[in-house]
Amino acid sequence: MPLIAAVLLFALAAGCNKEPKYVPGMSVQGFRASISKILFSPIAFDGATVAVEGIAATVTEVNPDREDAETTFRLVDLNGNFINVEMPGSWEIADDDYLIVGGIYRKNGNILEAGQFEKIVLEGDDKDQDKEIQKRDNW
Repeated sequence: MPLIAAVLLFALAAGCNKEPKYVPGMSVQGFRASISKILFSPIAFDGATVAVEGIAATVTEVNPDREDAETTFRLVDLNGNFINVEMPGSWEIADDDYLIVGGIYRKNGNILEAGQFEKIVLEGDDKDQDKEIQKRDNW
């Protein structure tokens, strides 16, 4: 029995020395909710600060050269559900960018008044992905 306790203590201590890994979107503040959950119950989320993830579509910049510039787009999930996003300022967001957007949700107009966002980029290049696929095929 003492041997098992010693092994568990060693395993626990070994895990504590690891550096924390970066978690995408952790800097975006708000209640984590899916687009479908918000659309299912918009009254519950009306006025709430939420953090939502999805794919940007129909990105438009309004008055990009002026102080009152605004970036608008739809944040779409994989089922086709969407929330309209309005963000003050001019940002480098393109169609098909994967984003986590934080802001205040308004049920009237299905709008997320965004205050912050983070673009999620998958790590690694295509060569590494091809090697990994090749390795799996050789099993």
